[in-house]
Amino acid sequence: MNQPVREVLPTPAGWLVAPARDFCLFFIRDPKSVMVAPTVLTQLWYCTEQGIPIQLKNTRRLDYESAHETWNELLSNDWELVEHQINDAAA
Repeated sequence: MNQPVREVLPTPAGWLVAPARDFCLFFIRDPKSVMVAPTVLTQLWYCTEQGIPIQLKNTRRLDYESAHETWNELLSNDWELVEHQINDAAA
């Protein structure tokens, strides 16, 4: 009997930087969440004017829908997606 193949839902992932360059928010899929109901971890960081994270402010766990809503709302409010954001000192 053929079982339907379950696909992982695409979740928001990456770094968003605030327009004022004072905060950045990191989205990552919670590796402990189940495929059918993924959760997303967000980490809010203080950052430099260059958008480099320097100190963790808080961490939150969001359900799939809330994570998408937050991601899209931040992008529509001029937060910028940053590619390859790494700070070895902070991590």
